[in-house]
Formats: sequence, structure tokens, C-alpha cells
Amino acid sequence: MRQNLESKQFSDRYKASSFNAYNFKLPRRYDHSIAVKVFRVSVMDDFVLDELGDEIGRVNILDVGCATGRLLDSIAEKGGVRLAGFDLAPKIVDVARSKLAHRGVDVELKCADAEDSLPWPSHRFDVVTMTGVLHHFFNPHAALKEVIRVLRPGGRLIMVDPCFFTPMREFFNLCLRVHPHAGDYYFYTPQQTKALLSAMGWREIRCERLNWCFFGIVAVTGGTMSGNHYTDSSCDG
Repeated sequence: MRQNLESKQFSDRYKASSFNAYNFKLPRRYDHSIAVKVFRVSVMDDFVLDELGDEIGRVNILDVGCATGRLLDSIAEKGGVRLAGFDLAPKIVDVARSKLAHRGVDVELKCADAEDSLPWPSHRFDVVTMTGVLHHFFNPHAALKEVIRVLRPGGRLIMVDPCFFTPMREFFNLCLRVHPHAGDYYFYTPQQTKALLSAMGWREIRCERLNWCFFGIVAVTGGTMSGNHYTDSSCDG
């Protein structure tokens, strides 16, 4: 899979842009970039950790677009042991593998394209996490379909993505139509994201704004979800 991705001629310029940025430009400096500090990406990790709660050590978790393994490292630090992750770019996966080696946790890291197919069997995971990834998908339906496939019935999707105010968001999206930046394709409003998930059969969708630039969503696949924390709620766009 790694060799195939490194030699792949991507069908869209956004994916090619993402691959080039995360495989060549960003692997060693991604965690220390200005954007990570300005946008306080730790807010995304905190939302995921809060949602996992005391189940963190008992559930099988897949991190979509794991990049340098920042989130997986945080989950492992809090007691997560059944962990997997993947990214499009092999070299940034190497960074994640090196980072997680000191945790003593057997994290299954792979190179894969969510919009193509994931190298795991159906119903493999209890939870899928996706932080700062949705806006990279050229074909979000294909990616989310694969997420549904690898989740068990009643499994959770915990997602965080940028939530810019409307004028700024529309300006960014207009710019991205002309020139993709590090694989960014389209920034969604929370309402657009909820509608996308609902149309694909996700249920019990709860959304909240985390700060001025991020929103978090928890959604459940078909099946029964225990507990009382995953209820319908609204999230302003």
C-alpha cells in the first residue's frame, strides 16, 4: 500500500496537494507549525478525550488522517490500548510510528486513502475519530461510507473540523477553488456537516461549537448505543 501511494497519480489536484504537503513539506515540522499554535489544535484532542471518557481503554479506535499521531499519542497517554490510524502520506505515518513507539502500545498504523478503501475488515472498530480531516475530502460520501463499513453497528464517529464564520469561510472556499492549499478542499458549516451525516444514515447526531474556529460532532451508526450522552442537538452554522 505504501509503495502504491507514493507512486500513485492522484485523480484530483486536492489530493495531490495533500499528499505533497504531508509527505514532503510537513512531516517534521507539522507539530510545531504556527497554525497548530494559533488555532490551538489541542482543543480538538480534548473534545475527543472527553467523549471517550472512561471507555478509552476498552474500545477499538481508528484515527482517520492521523498525520504525526498527535491524537493517538494523547489517547495512549490516557490509557487507550486498542488503537489504529492511517494517513495518505507515508512519511508522516513514519513520524507517527516513531512518536508512538515510546508509549509501549501496539498501535496499528497504515497508509491508506479513505476515499478509496480502508485496509480493515467490516465492523472492526467501536470508535472512529476524525480531527481536522473532513475539509480535505474531495469525495466525503466515499470516505464516510468506508468509515461506516469499518465501524460496528452502534459505533461512534467523533469528528472535529474548522468552523469559520460565514464571510471568512466563503472567502476561503472561493480561494480553494482556484488553488488548493495542503489538500484543503471545502470548509463546511456545522449544519452542512450534520445534513451530510444524516443523509448517509448516521443518527443521534450531536454538535457543539468548541471555540471560534472549531466545532465537534458525535454521530452513531445504525444499531444500539448504550449510555445517555449521545442525544440529538443543534449546532449553529
